[in-house]
This record gives sequence, structure tokens and C-alpha cells, in this order.
Amino acid sequence: MFDTDDRGQVGIGTLIVFIAMVLVAAIAAGVLINTAGLLQAQAQQTGEETTSEVSDVVQIGEVVGYDKNGNSAITDLNASVRLASGSDPVNVSQASYTISSPTGNATVVNGNEVVNSGTISHYQQQGLDDGESVLKDQEDLLIVGIDLEAESGIQPLNESETVQLIIQSPAGGQTYKELKTPRNIDSGASYIL
Repeated sequence: MFDTDDRGQVGIGTLIVFIAMVLVAAIAAGVLINTAGLLQAQAQQTGEETTSEVSDVVQIGEVVGYDKNGNSAITDLNASVRLASGSDPVNVSQASYTISSPTGNATVVNGNEVVNSGTISHYQQQGLDDGESVLKDQEDLLIVGIDLEAESGIQPLNESETVQLIIQSPAGGQTYKELKTPRNIDSGASYIL
């Protein structure tokens, strides 16, 4: 009738195959869970960095140009800066300032290398203590003074020149403002650009 000697071996073989499949599935699930965790952490970090780069910026308000030497050219710029809407605090002394004009391009400062050394000066205007350069609230206002003569690579600005001012915050967000010098620059005068 039935051969009972072979039936037990088939059952053990099936059990071994089933256990092997369960072990392989468990290992694969562990690898997938680990990979998903790593990808989630990396995506979260990338998202935070991207959000900082886009949102942690300053707004450039009025920019006033001065002729301090009396030679009918803008030698100094004073730009009022404040936090953009939704921005986290920004340390303005660690920002990079780039001025691009027809007579040359110059990165005025990168980080806090030359702050208060003649090229860049900070004047606390509203909501900040003396010596403080971190904009924390929307009400904080800081004047950034840029001496064009103290920086190599750029000349004082002449009449009817178009100039771009770019401020890059430490997180990487950029603010861009295009300025135009007046048609006539009087000796020793100041102008809103």
C-alpha cells in the first residue's frame, strides 16, 4: 500500500526549506528596515539644510552711497539689513558680501575675516546691543558699511553705473539687490541707490 519510510523525509525537507525561507525573509526585512532608517535620517538632514538655505536670509533695505573723498565717486555703501520673514537668526558678521560693478567684481568679505578692519563695519540701529551682529527678530535692524576703496578688485562707483549687491548668509541663502548710481555725483554728497 503506502510506503511510510519516505513520507517522514519529505516532511523534514519541507520544514527545512520553510525555516530557510523564514530566515531569509527576516534578514531581508532587517536590511530593509535599516536602509529605510538611514535614508530617513539623510532625507531629514537634507531637508533641514535646504530649508535653512532657502529661508535663513536677510532683506536688504535702503542702500546709501557716500562720496567721502570729494572726487565725485561713491566710495562707501551703507546697507540696512534685517531678517526675512520666517528666517532663523542670522549672524551678519559671518555673511559673505559680493559687489559686482562694471569696473570689477569683488567678494568683500567671506565670514568674519575683515569685519571692522576697514572693509566692513556694522552699526547697530534697532533692537541690537552694541557690538552685536546677530539678527534674531524681525524688528532688528543693522547697517552694514562697505568701504569700496579698502577692498581690492573693485573701484569706487562712478555716475550712472549699475551695481549688484549680494549678501549670502552662513547657511547659504542669498539676497540680491540691484543698485544704480545717480547721473550726477556731487563732491562729498550721499545718495539713496
